[in-house]
Amino acid sequence: MEKVIGFLGQVSGHTYDTIYDFVFTNEKVIAVIVQHPSDEIHKLGVRALLLGGRLAKGKNRPGRMGIAEDRRRDYEEKTFDELMASHRFNFEICYNNVSSVEITRRFFKSHLKFRISRPSVPVFTIHFTLAKNQFSDAKQLLGLALREKVRMPRSEERG
Repeated sequence: MEKVIGFLGQVSGHTYDTIYDFVFTNEKVIAVIVQHPSDEIHKLGVRALLLGGRLAKGKNRPGRMGIAEDRRRDYEEKTFDELMASHRFNFEICYNNVSSVEITRRFFKSHLKFRISRPSVPVFTIHFTLAKNQFSDAKQLLGLALREKVRMPRSEERG
């Protein structure tokens, strides 16, 4: 029976403003979207043109955080299948499709890469960015879930 073995929140996906929470089970990791750029209606104004979209959107940060917290509350009561179906950007990474996982620590952020290999699809890599303080939690969860597939630079194996 599938069961939860851990949780890793606030993981950046493809872009800095796509945020996932990871639910690690004994069979897969479920990437649950909590914040996505499509959550907002983009109005390109003078402020956005002069300051850039990222700086101009700063005033709407509380609204985006509210969406994320509402989603987290909704996710708590759902089964794994309901989690997957709750948003079109949610996805799962089955451990039997993972050929390797690489976790690296940098000065400000850490990176997590899942290398996926399936018979019908060419090998591809899914990249995520972790906050610096998430490195040890991610390392521990990956050790529980995918111990034999985790690769780390030698300098970080002890840390």
